[in-house]
Amino acid sequence: MTQNERISIPIWKRIIILVITLLVFAIQIMLFVFAFQLTYSEVNKIVYFLIEALAILLVIYIIHKPMITSYKLTWSILILVLPLPFSLLYYLNSSSKRLPKRKQNKFERNIHKIEYNEEQLKTLNNINYSLRKHVMVLQQNNNFEAFNDTKYTYFNDAELKHIDFMEELKKAQKYIFIETFIISEGYLLDQLFEILKQKGEEGIEIKIIYDDLGSKRNLRSKTIKEITKIPNCKIVNYNPLGLNINPAFNYRNHRKIGIIDGKIAYCGGDNLADEYIHKIERFGYWRDTCGKFEGQAAKGFIKLFIETWFLSTKELLDVDKYICQNNVIRADSFIVPFGDGPTDNANVGYDLFKSLINNAEKSLYISTPYFVIDDDMIEAIVLAIKSGVDVKILMPAIPDKKAAFYLGRYNYKKILKAGGKIYEYTKGFNHAKNIISDNDAAFIGTLNMDFRSMFLHYECGALIIKDEEINKMKEDFLRVCNESEEITYEKWKKRPFIQKIIAYIFYLFAPMF
Repeated sequence: MTQNERISIPIWKRIIILVITLLVFAIQIMLFVFAFQLTYSEVNKIVYFLIEALAILLVIYIIHKPMITSYKLTWSILILVLPLPFSLLYYLNSSSKRLPKRKQNKFERNIHKIEYNEEQLKTLNNINYSLRKHVMVLQQNNNFEAFNDTKYTYFNDAELKHIDFMEELKKAQKYIFIETFIISEGYLLDQLFEILKQKGEEGIEIKIIYDDLGSKRNLRSKTIKEITKIPNCKIVNYNPLGLNINPAFNYRNHRKIGIIDGKIAYCGGDNLADEYIHKIERFGYWRDTCGKFEGQAAKGFIKLFIETWFLSTKELLDVDKYICQNNVIRADSFIVPFGDGPTDNANVGYDLFKSLINNAEKSLYISTPYFVIDDDMIEAIVLAIKSGVDVKILMPAIPDKKAAFYLGRYNYKKILKAGGKIYEYTKGFNHAKNIISDNDAAFIGTLNMDFRSMFLHYECGALIIKDEEINKMKEDFLRVCNESEEITYEKWKKRPFIQKIIAYIFYLFAPMF
């Protein structure tokens, strides 16, 4: 059984966290008892009311913080009801998000630098203003560079991507970078191992990053040792789960990037696991999509890889060493690779998604495995529908995590009532992450439409502007919708009662999912 993409903590660590949680809750309950029983001293009451007063001050502080309303509401309620445990949890959550200024400066000086030539700037300024706004959102957030010298290829099946990826790996002449959330034992890993072994023996530099939590269950230490024995190969795990209880364990590296010689980059929703290429079946047929970028846009993904490598190893690679001048001219087409993370002081993916929604004029097509989003984004989608935009959303019919699935369904109501259309992929699990706004702008990458992807994970993707492959993305989306079940408002109201109850209760905790 392959590891789910949703967070799943090892059992021993769950037990430790549970014991600590129960202890803190026990102290909180004792404070309640002490405060309201006259047999205890006045000191106990003073301590209790002092904690409550501090909790109120913390809530006032949270209300004034620049975070989305859903997070403010959830944290405020939890802290007011149980001040001690949730104040502590909030502190740990906030402190683990702070990236040291030294690291921020290194990123800005050595990694995130925009370098445009005059022709690029001229072409960028000539595109439609509503499209240029999407690019500006990414540039204002974190200096992500736009490229008009890249060939973009859309794969509507991860199996097709991996066939192409393996062939390109065999042609590698300088280096191979691979970054992924899940590496799982099986056919795909065996195939990759043989190619990497051959390329390593040829002197090709190989670097691999995998998420420790994402791969914990299905990547044996023996296999990792075999990979480390490959000549010229280094493999590191992001944020390893050791004996320490690191509050940052909740922030995982969900990025999926493949880079070859600085000429080619891949980015999409697929991991290195057999269900993505249909060698095993999990939750029915596994639907995923991926993009291939040939040309200068690979530079953007190189920077993202180097960023994660530095976070994982403290080794800052030289960006210029890995960049290759490999221009593939595509007139009027722009690709903007970008990354997002909990420590970048910006909600890059969230802002881009809002921009794609708000600026849609004719059509807005969204494919996502999860739909646990805040009210502001739901209202933006509803407003687009009321403005006459054809809105279609594609979700899975077979979920991998039922609680997240029920919460996603809970959010259908306003969209369906406004006239939007929602489809559930009945053949299996829809894991594809795409947004297509009109025929001119699209997103492909790793971000799901949920709080975890947009605020808690390191993610990546690409904004595609005025590229002919957008039509293929649109055609593929509509084809899959025709193969799926349309969920009408009447069908939605008849969903099982237990789903309604679970979603209603868990809605308060949705930002934690």
